[in-house]
Amino acid sequence: MGSPGGKPFVLFCAGEDSGDILGESLVRETMAAGLDTCGAGGARMQGAGLRPLVNFEHLPVSGFGDVLASCRTLRKDLEELRSALCSPQCLAFVAIDYPGFNMKLVRLAKRLGKPALYVAPPQIWAWKSGRAKQLREIPLAVFFDFEADAYRKFGCEPRLIQHPLASARLPVRRPDRGEVLLLPGSRRAQAARNIRAFLKTALDAACRIDAECGKVTILAARESLQVSFTEIVRNLPAQSACRVKVEVAPAGVEERLERYSQAVLALVCPGTATLEVSLAGVPMVVCTKPDFLTYALGKMLVRTGNFALPNLVLGKDVFEEIIVPPMMRAGIGAGANLVAACRRAVEKDMDSVAQSVQGILARGQTFRELMLEFLGKLVEGQTH
Repeated sequence: MGSPGGKPFVLFCAGEDSGDILGESLVRETMAAGLDTCGAGGARMQGAGLRPLVNFEHLPVSGFGDVLASCRTLRKDLEELRSALCSPQCLAFVAIDYPGFNMKLVRLAKRLGKPALYVAPPQIWAWKSGRAKQLREIPLAVFFDFEADAYRKFGCEPRLIQHPLASARLPVRRPDRGEVLLLPGSRRAQAARNIRAFLKTALDAACRIDAECGKVTILAARESLQVSFTEIVRNLPAQSACRVKVEVAPAGVEERLERYSQAVLALVCPGTATLEVSLAGVPMVVCTKPDFLTYALGKMLVRTGNFALPNLVLGKDVFEEIIVPPMMRAGIGAGANLVAACRRAVEKDMDSVAQSVQGILARGQTFRELMLEFLGKLVEGQTH
């Protein structure tokens, strides 16, 4: 990965695919203002002009156990970003989600006296609310009212911004016969745990929904995950493997929504993908299988009653949420409860859900307005 070089730049840090989606337009607006950008970001941010300083493939991890397993690599990447932030050529820092890195980098930016902006800051309403105290002097951009309310309780002044999905054209749902979509997540270790539980459930549920068809499609967030999922499918019994295919999810938002709309049901890992599937009007069960350490600590520390974003946004339980305990084998822990949830899901009327969710996502400033204001203050500070 290249060093920042001698030209002034804005440092960005996004550590997973959902952050890469958000960061794409932020990088593009910064480049349009005549400033260079570098840091951590995936294919979308790099396509908008970001110069990568670290390998994005290292970064998407979740849970205490997964972080510990990648500790050495992550520490090296964090030091690379710290070094860039300390460079005299670094004018400002933009953090996007990914609090494991970004909370540390925001604190460093404050000590250095460099402007910082945090888009999609930590989920303090669920756990670790003390993080809010460290962000009181940092501009925060959040997507939902419940996020803004949580931060205001700690003296922060978050601003509401429109979600990138707010302007997406909603597809006309044309479900393919019996197809069940699996979106096991973009973080490698998390997706590897989820996919086995998802597959067992989907193969059972697809037959019960449409015994004549029974197709299952795994949508991988990127090509490297497609390779991993394909290998897992190859190891299935032949009668099951022939019913499963693996695709890479389309890069464009509207293309993804159109692809989702062909399914009769989706099993989805918590995250931005749950919002996309809800906008496609597809019945969904939100499910995850955490690592053992995260599961144990989460039972003690997590305070929220929901973890599916559409349920949080709408303020009601539209989609069923299931956590598969890590100690359970896929065939046991993911069996009866998940299949029953899938059968209930396909019976629900999803017609009004997409419009309701998109209406909520459309509130607030646009990304363009947000970045113009932030960069305007940056330029103003440089001239004084």
